[in-house]
Amino acid sequence: VELTPGGMAPHVTSAKPYAWPYDESITKDNVALIIIDMQIDFCGHGGYVDQMGYDISLTRAPIGPLQRVLGAARAAGVRVIHTR
Repeated sequence: VELTPGGMAPHVTSAKPYAWPYDESITKDNVALIIIDMQIDFCGHGGYVDQMGYDISLTRAPIGPLQRVLGAARAAGVRVIHTR
């Protein structure tokens, strides 16, 4: 989602039981981007997925797009949370 210069999302997402966000406002102050340990457990050599014997090229595919989303979120002043 691209934020407007004022930090607002350009639309409301259709959802049940009601559209989200309920008050139709998405701002950099009431949202966050959460990235869950993409580098090690899911995408890293020696991480969980690699140790399970799976081809990590599939789980590494989102890294580039996530870097672009992360850059856009930071540029818009959105809180970014990384977890392990």
